[in-house]
Amino acid sequence: MGFLYEAIAMDGRYHRCKRQWQPHFEYCQQAILKAITLCEQKRSILILGAGSLKDIPLPTLSEQFEQVYLVDLVFLKSARKQAAAFGNVALIEADVTGCLEHVFQGKMHCDSTLPWLEKIGDVDCVVSLNLTTQLPLIPISWLMKKYNLQTEAAGKFGTKMVEQHLAWLNGFSGVKCLISDRWITEYDVSGNQVDGFDPAWDVPLPEAEMSWDWEVIPLAESTNRTSQINQVGATIWC
Repeated sequence: MGFLYEAIAMDGRYHRCKRQWQPHFEYCQQAILKAITLCEQKRSILILGAGSLKDIPLPTLSEQFEQVYLVDLVFLKSARKQAAAFGNVALIEADVTGCLEHVFQGKMHCDSTLPWLEKIGDVDCVVSLNLTTQLPLIPISWLMKKYNLQTEAAGKFGTKMVEQHLAWLNGFSGVKCLISDRWITEYDVSGNQVDGFDPAWDVPLPEAEMSWDWEVIPLAESTNRTSQINQVGATIWC
């Protein structure tokens, strides 16, 4: 479906745009560190969308929690090497949506339970990391290309996926931390805004208590001579 290709492409862009991306990664780490201060116990932490691990304060989490679970569909070699340095860090390659098996077959359906989660014990903190607004992108692209999914139905399915993810987060009894794009703005070569939109698929996200700008696509990276800046927000609740 394109997840491995996307992971490799994102890793390449990071190396080309490290100066613009590193502050974002540091803010993500700060938000996670703030979230874990609210944990009454520190048996395990579950991070969804762990990806490259660059936005995760892994040494601190490994030191403070009995077990650290990092979940994503794809982990590249660099992430595997980093995680292997910690005896209590486990990488789990899994679908966090419950949708992908169905989407691959052309069906807009999401399972309400995730089998891989049954192997995990008590979770004292769960983090959705730069994931929520991205969840529908590849599945919907697949459905549109392979099964001729129409725009209106695509939007509704994207909304459903985001809503289900938020409901799933709220199902945990421990601390929740949502780090997600809140607004996306595009600028032309003169610095004039040419577009701006809410990327959350018409789903209201909880109010952010921390926010920052992430220059995701500098002009030098753009194929259409526009830069893209994402306003990212972090929300922490129990």
